[in-house]
Formats: sequence, C-alpha cells, structure tokens
Amino acid sequence: MKAAYVKSPFTVEIREFPAREMTEDEILIKIKACGICGHDLSVATSEAKDWKPFGHEISGIVEKTGDKVTHVKAGDKVVLETGTYDRFSDAARNGQPELDNKGPNFWETGPMGFADYIIVPKETVVKFENMDFDEACMTEPLGVALDLCYTADIKLNEDVLVIGLGPIGLMALQLAKIMGARNIYAAELSQSKKRIEIARQFGATIIESDNESLKDYKFERGGVDKVLVTAPPKLIEPAVDITNWGGIIAFIGIEYGSNANISFDANTFHFNKIQLRSSFASPALYFPRCIELAEAGMVELKPLIGKTFVLDNLQEELKRLIDDKTTALKSIMINQ
Repeated sequence: MKAAYVKSPFTVEIREFPAREMTEDEILIKIKACGICGHDLSVATSEAKDWKPFGHEISGIVEKTGDKVTHVKAGDKVVLETGTYDRFSDAARNGQPELDNKGPNFWETGPMGFADYIIVPKETVVKFENMDFDEACMTEPLGVALDLCYTADIKLNEDVLVIGLGPIGLMALQLAKIMGARNIYAAELSQSKKRIEIARQFGATIIESDNESLKDYKFERGGVDKVLVTAPPKLIEPAVDITNWGGIIAFIGIEYGSNANISFDANTFHFNKIQLRSSFASPALYFPRCIELAEAGMVELKPLIGKTFVLDNLQEELKRLIDDKTTALKSIMINQ
C-alpha cells in the first residue's frame, strides 16, 4: 500500500508498507478519487510533532470484504462516509442519530484518502452506480451542503443568500433552488471570477462583497429569509442585519484564535426573532439522497472540479491551493 502523510508546513511524505489484516467487519477499498477540502489544508498548516494521514472525500471500488459484510461485494463502486453514529447510543435510540458521532470511522487509524488503498469499517461504505469517480468523491461535501440547507429549513418561495462560493456554497446554492427558494443571492469576492460565473449559471444574483456592503444591498424583500454562511464567522454579523423577521442564519465554518469570536447587535437579533443555527455534518448523513440527487442531475458536480492530480503531486497541489484558496475550485486526486 502507498499513502500520504503530512505535517506542517505542507510537508508530504509518501510511504509504502504492507496492508494489515482485515477484520470480518471491514472492507478493503481501492481508492479512485479523493478531494482536497479546507480541513486538509488546516491539517497541512497546523503545527504537529507527528505525521498524520489525511483525505476523507473518497470514492473507489470494493477490492475485498470481511466475512460479516453483506451490503456490498468486490467490484462495487462506493463512497465513504466520514463518520457514523453508534446505533447503540441513547441519541440514536431516541431517534436523533445526528447527535452522536461515535460510530465506526477511518480517521487517523491508518492510511486515509490520499492513498491507493484504504481499509474501512463496513458502516462507512455506501454504493453508487451512475457517476464518475471524481464526481462521486464529492458526495461527502454535498452531504455537508445538504445538512446546511436542512439546518436553515428552506421553504417554498423564500429568498436565500449564500455567503461564500467555495464548492460547498455552490452546492448549497443548487440545493436551495430545488428546495423551492424564490430568489437566490450569492455573496463572494470579485476576484473569484470562476466561482461567480458558475453561481450565475446556477441562477444566483451576485453580490461582490468587496465592492458592495451586504447591509446596503437593495434586496427585493428588504432582506432575505434564510442565510447560508459558508465563510469565516465574521460574516455572521452582517447576516444578522439583512435577515428578515423570523429568518434563520445557518453557519458552517471553522476558525481559531481571536477570529473565532464574533459580535452582533443582540437587539436586532431579539426583536426580529432571528435564529442562528450551526450545521456540523458529523456523523455524515444523507449519502443515499445525495447520490440520487447527483445521479439524477438535480445537483451538478462536474462544474465544481477545478483540477485533478496524482498522489505524487499532492504536496505541490496543497501549496497551490493555499496560495489560491479564495478563488480555486475543487481539486481531486485521481488514481488509475
């Protein structure tokens, strides 16, 4: 087996080693594609003494199954959930599996997505049929975008603003449309020309946030009913000011240090009956639905792929993305 390990700053080591023995509840996957996400860039820049495996947006082919695996077989095309819930937990048994993420997973137990093979618990494996592997590996971030839209509870004829047009924002924009949004606005920096072009193709009205303040923008209804923030926490503050009475702001994002702290006008928040909700797609849910949406063409994934590369060029691609993180689209490792 060959796999990538990383430590700061963007130092990647490709290691070769024999595959370990599988248990009867595990599956050996031949990795065909793995996307780079913001978490991977964070791992690559975080100070750490130890080398870490990474990569979790994975699609591949079942190579071998353990004796207790019954839902997939060798040769099946599959995607991998990044985390699962413990079916014996109180949360799961009380009908809220989304509140438990302690189920079997493949995080940091050995090689992860930037590898040629990976051994994973059977619970993480979901079959698909009618997508290319580069599209299929984006099932994981599509699940993140769907969780964000469900968190915002988008309803028919509502006006929606998406702040941040990375891959998840561009997926959330499409999901908002098929969920019945009337007007969809998208806020992004003017330099992100390709992202803006794609958002326009998906039907969004663009707000170049470095050229026009969200607070001063003339929304058709005075503001918007739902806001999807796929950007740093500081963007929550202007979102409060442009959210209509009874509206919901859904947020997904990670920031550290002082940038993790935000402030906003509590009176506006209170008197306008605004809700602020966090979206955190752990455990990873909705994979079958995401696969159906992509395979039916209801969500387009191909336009979001900016570049493909091979495992040996991973370090180079990480460095390129960090230099271009505000404008780049999805980068995906491809194995033959």
